[in-house]
Amino acid sequence: MNHDPRSLVGFFVTEVGVRQAWPFVTFTSNSVAMAPTELRLYIDTTCKAFPPSPSVFKLAAEEPASALPALLGVLNLTVTAVTVADNADLVLRFDGGVTLQVSGTPSAWTTHDVWWLGDLRA
Repeated sequence: MNHDPRSLVGFFVTEVGVRQAWPFVTFTSNSVAMAPTELRLYIDTTCKAFPPSPSVFKLAAEEPASALPALLGVLNLTVTAVTVADNADLVLRFDGGVTLQVSGTPSAWTTHDVWWLGDLRA
């Protein structure tokens, strides 16, 4: 089931990785008022973090896993604001001034939607 990304405000990042071919970010909420309490953002395009993460590895830009260095920069941070632009860019702002921008434009490797938010266990 897809969810509105604006519902991520107040969630924090507990996990980043790659599932099959898609980089992902897992968000969790400790609030009992929020259901579901875990959501996963799958990314099938490019993304970048500001400020950039001081990653220790480099991957070729044409590989889907090239998103991992940017995603490492948001691990354990809490979402404070979410914007979905007209061009489908997704911008997540986190505490501490970190921003993650997921492109709304397909990449050469895109095989699905450019990004989607779903239940972790669905």
